[in-house]
Amino acid sequence: MPSRRRRSNNLFFEAYCVFLRYPRTIAVIFSLLNPSTSFQLRSDQRIRLPAMGLAASTPKQEKRSEPEQAPETKQIKRRHKTEEWKIAVDTFAKQVLDPSYLHLPVRASTMEAASFYPSENNEQACLMPGTHKHLGGAYDATDGCIYGIPASAKAVMCLYPDGDKYKMTTIPLPEDAAKTTYKWLRGIFADGYLWAIPAWADSVLCVDVDAFWGRRPASGEVVQLIPLPDEHPKDMRWQWHGAGMNREKTAIYCIPSNAQRVLRVDLRMKTTSLIPIEYNPDKYPNFRIELANKWYGGILGEDNAVYGVCYRSCAVLRIDCESDTASLVGPDYGCAGYNWHGGVKTNGKIYAHPSHAPDSVLVINTNPDDHKEDPCSELPIKRAEYDKDIRINYKWLGGAIGADGNIYCPACDTSSVLKIDTQTEECTTFGFVGTLKNKWQGGILGRDDCIYCIPASGHHVLRIFTSPDIVGENPIQLIGQMPVHKDKWQGGHVGKDGALYFIPENGYRVLKVTPPNAPPSLVNGKLPEGDVKIEMM
Repeated sequence: MPSRRRRSNNLFFEAYCVFLRYPRTIAVIFSLLNPSTSFQLRSDQRIRLPAMGLAASTPKQEKRSEPEQAPETKQIKRRHKTEEWKIAVDTFAKQVLDPSYLHLPVRASTMEAASFYPSENNEQACLMPGTHKHLGGAYDATDGCIYGIPASAKAVMCLYPDGDKYKMTTIPLPEDAAKTTYKWLRGIFADGYLWAIPAWADSVLCVDVDAFWGRRPASGEVVQLIPLPDEHPKDMRWQWHGAGMNREKTAIYCIPSNAQRVLRVDLRMKTTSLIPIEYNPDKYPNFRIELANKWYGGILGEDNAVYGVCYRSCAVLRIDCESDTASLVGPDYGCAGYNWHGGVKTNGKIYAHPSHAPDSVLVINTNPDDHKEDPCSELPIKRAEYDKDIRINYKWLGGAIGADGNIYCPACDTSSVLKIDTQTEECTTFGFVGTLKNKWQGGILGRDDCIYCIPASGHHVLRIFTSPDIVGENPIQLIGQMPVHKDKWQGGHVGKDGALYFIPENGYRVLKVTPPNAPPSLVNGKLPEGDVKIEMM
């Protein structure tokens, strides 16, 4: 015979189940038995079992009977809902920049995501739904146009100056190319053409922007796809990551990520070829050509060579643009380390951003007059006393040169900003910007001597004051409130109007940042509030 306590528990459970089945009846009975207690149940109230694994053994609750509606009434309600949805879809579609960005059928989740990107721009529809639309941007200095490099987008996005404002348009891609995803990554301008580097695509993108804008007659299609060499493997992903153009502006050299050879693009002939990578196996026993994510970057040195920064490869890649040869240089850093992620060149030296590298900045000296046998060296990072961040992965993945000539790397997964003094070559950290992952991967110097860092998954724009007159630690500021989506913007540029334009990857609109016309005056050592305008186009 069960104990009294267990029996009482069973009775309680049975009573609870009866209550679930007949809630209103029990409520009435309870009020009759205990009139002093107020016990009410609203008509719309739902009873839910606590998450205790009891639901399976609980009797099912009977559905409340509702008065049967006439078939005509149901049809009218369904028709009204359908009409309301069509109106909502039509309203949404009118906000989209180009029909190629409208993914059909339109889903409620897409509309909800778009609501996080409100815009005060009533002159033009600029909404761009979808994910991984663009991977980087390119700037045409001849007219001030800013282009988004199409990854999964079906068109080339263009921001163009129109008087004192920027407007947007698109250049459609050929239908076959438009259907593919992650097509191109990064872009380079040369002689009125926009060239984009193949990521997953089987061709190089070539856009005759001068012909598109009517500055010269078109010698064929405005958008051309330059095929890759036949000997290159088909359907490879993340083939090249970045590229550099030679001093003569006659060829582009693409940096192999998963590809096993350098891709050379002849800008005059509009052809492609492959350059093998030479190396000494005794000096680089760890090198494996089949390794993924080998190099990132594509930075032209003072010696007319393009350099690839070693990410998972064991050494730096040097591409001699005069002899069209490629080789490894510098020490063997070991493979698969995710060491450095691209770099910035100043004073003839490339300073590479440390990702997983143990708190050191890689320096590649490209000055031909220095006659160094080994062009590579490392600079140790001295952390601020309060910087106790122990994270070792994806620390800094990009950087920009400030008004003082120094390099500033915004925090990616780490919580501090990295400053590289290019005169003393002292590397230090400062500031605290939060512990969120993948916050920022790059930045742009504005007219107010501040670097504005592009939010990837970050919730704010990071502002770093880089005036040469600063004494001590650089002031920083988190401005704006960005949507919580990941990988929102990637790449951007300063427009002719002095505003900064960030290219959307997963974000639904271009982010426009308008800094003040002059460097700000600090208030108690801090940047002023409200002097920067942030808006969605």
